[in-house]
Amino acid sequence: MASSGERALKRRVGLVGAALSGVGVIVGAGIYALIGEAATLAGGAVWAAFLIAATVAGLTAVSYARMGRRVPKDSPEFNYVRVGMGLRWGFAAGWLMVWADVVSAAAVGLGFAGYFQSLTGAAQVPSALGLAAALALLAWVGIRESVLVVAFLTLLELAGLVLVVAVGIPHWGEQPLLEAPLGAGGIWTAGTLVFFAYLGFDELGNLAEEMRDPQRDLPRAIGLAVALSTALYLLVAVSVVSLVGWQVLAASSAPLADAVEGVLGIRGRTALALLALASTTNTVLLLMISASRSLYGMAQGGVLPAALAWIGRRHTPWASILLVWLFTSLFLFLGDIGLVAQITNLATLAAFSAVNISLFLLLRRERGRPSTKRWLEMAQPALALAATVWLAVRTGWLAAGLGLAVVLLGLALERWMASRRKGAQAQPPGANVGGSGHPGAS
Repeated sequence: MASSGERALKRRVGLVGAALSGVGVIVGAGIYALIGEAATLAGGAVWAAFLIAATVAGLTAVSYARMGRRVPKDSPEFNYVRVGMGLRWGFAAGWLMVWADVVSAAAVGLGFAGYFQSLTGAAQVPSALGLAAALALLAWVGIRESVLVVAFLTLLELAGLVLVVAVGIPHWGEQPLLEAPLGAGGIWTAGTLVFFAYLGFDELGNLAEEMRDPQRDLPRAIGLAVALSTALYLLVAVSVVSLVGWQVLAASSAPLADAVEGVLGIRGRTALALLALASTTNTVLLLMISASRSLYGMAQGGVLPAALAWIGRRHTPWASILLVWLFTSLFLFLGDIGLVAQITNLATLAAFSAVNISLFLLLRRERGRPSTKRWLEMAQPALALAATVWLAVRTGWLAAGLGLAVVLLGLALERWMASRRKGAQAQPPGANVGGSGHPGAS
């Protein structure tokens, strides 16, 4: 529901804008902010961790593309799972992804702060808090303005990665690329960590109601974003390990900047750090927009308070944006980007699993095609489900405990909303229970 009869989201995003948004949110998260953490676990074979994560992400990305054609709506996890598994399961998946987006924004915000500290010496948490506030304001201003900023920042971050690859290629082979201090287990665990780096293709579903032709462009944008991001990740991972070795990456708070410093000097390091700031800024902006659209879509579906669907004068869901900003700011105080990323991954993998199950069930119920073809189509979400579960079990007990707390909180909220819906249905005709949403002039 919109907050008034005349206010609604505007369809202003085309294929190029959507694809750039996907690339922007993907490549800003892992390479710039997490490759150092991943190198601690995987050593010189950190590129293999990205390949593992890409395989899992690619399988689920296909599920999102197929569901996007069927249900071109915001809050994709909620809507995709709802049609296959029912309202309560849809709520659980959407709720998990909202928290994953919010915690992701905090994690990448800390990555931004690490690069900012390397340039200015400023404390990390205050810098990240300032970034979150500024981007929440931009998200409120409008989707067209936000996408224009995203497009510009995406081009900058791509330029930074191309620079790293260009500097690194002449040094390929100078450092061992198969040295893994923790063995295969370390590479797999690093794969669960850098899976965070592929979060982005799923966020494109949150632009569905602002895309001009989502049924045509959403699947294409998802495919383009995942393919380009994977290629860049592998090239950059090999390049930075070749430049400085995995030990230097593991000890660095600004790994890409440190990697190019030996070749380009302090000016090159500064330039790369500035590009990293652009990249991480881009990702935080997109994650905050996506989380706010998830809240908006779930409020429209009646499973969250109607206030979160209020649309302001700028045609943006201002109440949802405000809530996302508040919780992003709170998670910034955790201060540990690795922990924050693992919490995000567990929630995301659980939501991805639900989407894959939902697609499997929908395909099983569909008729009109030969059974052999239908079963072959069902094999893809089944394989994607197995891959997401495999990564999920390697995220660690602390992340699992915090994830469980988020789920329990969500279930309590869902039960409260369900009781409100039953109460509203029990009222006599004409009674106004809960209202339909304040118009909200923000």
